[in-house]
Parts: sequence; C-alpha cells; structure tokens
Amino acid sequence: MFAKAETRRPYSLRRRLLFGMTALLLVIMASISGVLWSYARSAANRSYDFLLTAAALSVLERMTSTPDGIRVDIPSSALEMMGLAEEDRVFYRVFREGGETLTGEGDLPLPENFANDGKARYFDARYDGENFRFLTKGRILLLNDVPTWFYVQIGQTRRARDSLQMSMITNGLAGLLVLAIVGIGFAWFGIDRAMRPLASIEADMRSRDPNDLTPLSAQPPREMARLIEAINNFMNRLETSREHSQGFIADVAHQMRTSLAALHAQLSIAVDMCDTENLRKRLTIAETQAWRTIRLTNQLLSHAMVLHRANNLPREEVDLTQVVRNVVEDVLRETPDIDVEFSFSRDAIDGRSDVIMADRVAVREALRNIIDNAIKHGGTNDRIDIALEPARISGRDAIRIAIEDGGPGIPEAERTKVLQRFYSLNKTNAGSGLGLSIVEAVAESHGGRVALATSRRGGLRVTLDLPVA
Repeated sequence: MFAKAETRRPYSLRRRLLFGMTALLLVIMASISGVLWSYARSAANRSYDFLLTAAALSVLERMTSTPDGIRVDIPSSALEMMGLAEEDRVFYRVFREGGETLTGEGDLPLPENFANDGKARYFDARYDGENFRFLTKGRILLLNDVPTWFYVQIGQTRRARDSLQMSMITNGLAGLLVLAIVGIGFAWFGIDRAMRPLASIEADMRSRDPNDLTPLSAQPPREMARLIEAINNFMNRLETSREHSQGFIADVAHQMRTSLAALHAQLSIAVDMCDTENLRKRLTIAETQAWRTIRLTNQLLSHAMVLHRANNLPREEVDLTQVVRNVVEDVLRETPDIDVEFSFSRDAIDGRSDVIMADRVAVREALRNIIDNAIKHGGTNDRIDIALEPARISGRDAIRIAIEDGGPGIPEAERTKVLQRFYSLNKTNAGSGLGLSIVEAVAESHGGRVALATSRRGGLRVTLDLPVA
C-alpha cells in the first residue's frame, strides 16, 4: 500500500508579516522603555537633587568658626525645602574630616572612595530599612587657626522620586502603547494593500479557461515582478510543451496510420493469394513494412524522450570519447553484418578535456541517430569518420562531434528541411524522417547547434556542437 502523503496546512503570509512587524514594534518599545526608565530616573533625581543641594548649601553657609569651636545653625529654610516632599523622610549629619559627628545622625553611610575635597557627591544607599538618596558636600573652616574640612550630609527617602519616575514612565508607556496600536493598524492596512496584487492574480487564474496559457497581464510591484515573470515563463513553457505534444501526436497518428494501413494492405493481398511465390513476395513486403513500423515506433519514442528531457535537462559530466566508443560498440554488436569501417580521432583537441556538462542519454541518442543515418545512406564498403574538434558557441567553449560518410550526401537546398520531423529525401525508402530532427532537438536543449555540409569524400558531414558547461 502507498503511504498517504503528509499535507501541511498552508500558512498565512499576511499573518506572518503582521506578526513580524508586531514583534519588531515590541522590540522597539522594549528598547524605548529602557531608555525611558533611565531618563525618568535621571530626571527625577535631578529635580529633587536641587532641593538637597539648596538645603546643604544653606546649612554650610550658617556654619561659623568661634573661639569655642564650630557653631552649626540649622536654618528653618533648609528644613522647609526638604519638607516639600511630604511623603519623604529626611536625615542629616554635620561632621568634620576624620568622621567626627558634630550634629545629626552619626550612622549615616558615606559614599565609596570618600575624599576630603569638598565636592558634592550624590549616591543611593539603604538606611533604616529604606532606599535613600544622599548628598555630601563640604567647606573649609578655621579650627584653632587650622584649615579643616567640615561636611554636611543630607539624606532623603526615594518615595517622591520613585513616584515621579513611575508617573513619567507610565505616561511615556501609555503614549508608546497608543503609537504601537496605531502602528499595527497602519501595518495591517499596508499589508492588505500590498497583498491585493496576489488577490487579483488569483482572480485572473480562477476565471481563465483551462486552455488559456497566455501570460498574466497584472502590473505587480517590483517585489512581485520576478514572481509574475516566473509564472509567465512557466506558462510559456507549458504552452510550448503543449504545442509540441499536439503536433507530435498529430504527426505520430498520421505516420502510424499510414504504416499500419500499408501493412494491412499487404497482408490482405497475401491472404487472397494462392501462388506460393507471390505469397512469399507479399509476406516479404509485409515483413519490411512491419520492420519499418517497429523502427518508426522506436524513433517516435526516442524523439518523445528527447523532448521530455529537454524540459528538465539532467546535467552531468559526460566524457564524449567514452560515449562515442560505447555507441560504436552498440552498433557493431546489434548489426554485425554491416560492411562499414569506423575511424575515430580526437587529435584536434589533444591536451584539452573532452568532458562536458550535458544529458548523457540525450547526447548518446543524438550520436546514435547520426551514425545510423550514415550507415543507412553510406555506400558499400563505406567508412564513417568520427572526430572531436574544438568549437565556440556565443563566446563559450564547446566541443564539436563531426561525423562524415562517403554516401551521396544531401543537396544544400534540402539541408534545412531534413532537420524537420518526418521529412525524408527518399520517399520510397524505409526511413522515418526523425533521425536528424532528434539531433536538432538535442542541440537546442543544450544550447548547441547542428550543421550539415559536404564531407571530404563527397558524402555528408554532420557536426554537433555542444557547450562545455
């Protein structure tokens, strides 16, 4: 039993594009959110750091040096400034270099790498179970006529800062969300418009007659032009293949009908005869006609095979010297009674490779038909000369297979016609008129060429040029 082929559910291109654009928007939103969070935190810190700075400067300005020591007067304005953030707790400390606390909370944390230089230092730290924002700033005062650094440290909980930061982030994200929704809507609209040419192509294909293989007339965007071009090329190939098939079938029907009718006529006459000699003569004619029908059938099948392979040419490395030898060996084995001598030369391409990229079966079939034609039309005790020669096709390297015989040749006016299907110079001969047309089909499918000329011995010279790659 044959296993049922697994069918995959077709995916939606529109949905994939929308998901891709949505994912891109989410990545952009995540990146902007990170930047927004950093900016909001920095902005909130700057806003409240101004209050810390103003309060610290206010305290430092009210510190004075007296004979009894340093006098610290905490101004009410400093406390009022810190009270602007009602939900926050505030702690302060005044200390001298060395860490001795003059007033305030003596266990407030100091910043890392603290130095006696008086610079304003802002830092975050945990204190009393909460997150605080601290400022440490100093000035030099004379203590017993000795310049000494004194510092003010003020800490404020981050409640108001965090609230302001979250408010800014929330408002920013709300705007981003609105932009994302609008962006997705525009993306859906744009994708829908971009997909409309596909819908028009589908409608065109569905409304067509099964025999209509004319190219699509749609005017697609640049991104879809190659798809339409590929479809049109495929339809052109189908049309060409159909025309070839229809013409081939018509020719086959005519040739087979003619051959079988002749065979039937000879057998009918033989049935009515009583004379043994005449009966033998009619049966001989019938046998010849049957052989011709068999040969015609074989060449028809060969021609059909070449045409079929031309649409899907399987290319491989083909050693032409080996192909020539194999074909000659087959001919000698299948027809041992022929009085023909073969010669082969590759001196003209000495030093060069005779390997080409081609369809081995088609090349072999073409060579066999040329040799069969030379045997059939060559003279008695004939010699068939086969040679490989260098050639050029449209600027590309090629190899020429040249085959010469000593037969009557073909008049120049008839050389183009004999490459057509079923055209034969000798209407009374048993030829099918397909041999050289098969050679022509092989040449066309490989981008090569075939030419007929007069051989050096007055017979026919057939050359088949095939590109190397």
